[in-house]
Amino acid sequence: MKTQTALRLAAVAVAAVVTAGSATAAFGAEQSAGTDLGVLPGGNNSLAFDVNDGGLVVGYSNNSEGSNRAVLWDRAGRAKAYGTLPGDTESVAYTINDKGTLLVGRSYVVGGAQRAVKWNRTGTITELPAPAGSTISRAYAVNNVGTVVGFASDSEGVYQALRWNADNKLSLLPPLPGDQASGAAWITNTGIAVGYSKDAQGGSRAVLWDRAGQVTALAAPEGHTGAQAISASDTGIVVGNSSTGETSHALRWRPDGEVTELAPLPGDTSANAFGVNDAGTVIGFSVAPDGQRRAVRWGADGTPVHLPGGVGHSGVYGINDCGATAGFTSTADGKNRSTLWKD
Repeated sequence: MKTQTALRLAAVAVAAVVTAGSATAAFGAEQSAGTDLGVLPGGNNSLAFDVNDGGLVVGYSNNSEGSNRAVLWDRAGRAKAYGTLPGDTESVAYTINDKGTLLVGRSYVVGGAQRAVKWNRTGTITELPAPAGSTISRAYAVNNVGTVVGFASDSEGVYQALRWNADNKLSLLPPLPGDQASGAAWITNTGIAVGYSKDAQGGSRAVLWDRAGQVTALAAPEGHTGAQAISASDTGIVVGNSSTGETSHALRWRPDGEVTELAPLPGDTSANAFGVNDAGTVIGFSVAPDGQRRAVRWGADGTPVHLPGGVGHSGVYGINDCGATAGFTSTADGKNRSTLWKD
């Protein structure tokens, strides 16, 4: 099974702040430029978070009114908008399962409440329950049996990792013993979820939860802090990120828990990983000394390859088992465009 965008907490934060910059020379090795998937009629900004094994891409686009809508792009590149819950004004889709039967994400009011939702392929939206007192909830990933993971936040901003079964029954995924908060970013078809656990001082550790909901820490390299697991493959590979000071590091964990740092593109200073497929190919972005972000993928041997496109920032959040990757490139006027790269 592919994996994506998507700890979506990190991916969304990054996508929201990137702006176009001047074109610069490409770093490292190259593959063919990505395909701009476009926007909804009247829109001018879009971003893709996931591509499934059937070639369906999901993310969001704004429309002629300037409001964001969850979008599914089919194999021909045609965009279909998915709606909101009653009373909400915007929506975003973060993942689609490989069967193509379920999309998950959030429905929200800008500056207000956010609710975790799922859509079936025809567009019917369902609200996923959240713990009492939650002001924000999001659904980040769904597998082929319909299990969904994400998080909720209370009025104090404390996050809680959540899991919903196919019947929308809610269960909590606990933090590590002694920690105060957690967030789940991905679930495999084997039922393994990954994310982070956070202590009272705000320090985070990458974790995974087994099918029974038991939590286990994933070791970060010595001296690294703030680790989060972002995605996992059905073959047991986990990817995520950590930091040393202000520098971010892309990480890959083998099924036995051994962790490897993935190097940025030559000349760059940091990197972030957001997805991995069953073959062990990882995707994300590499950051130049001037802050320019470049879409990148790492082969199973850890070699980074630049994914060209756009004139400014770019990044990749989803990859499928065929090697197709989905993310964004930016334009000269500072807008993002959903982009699909194929081998």
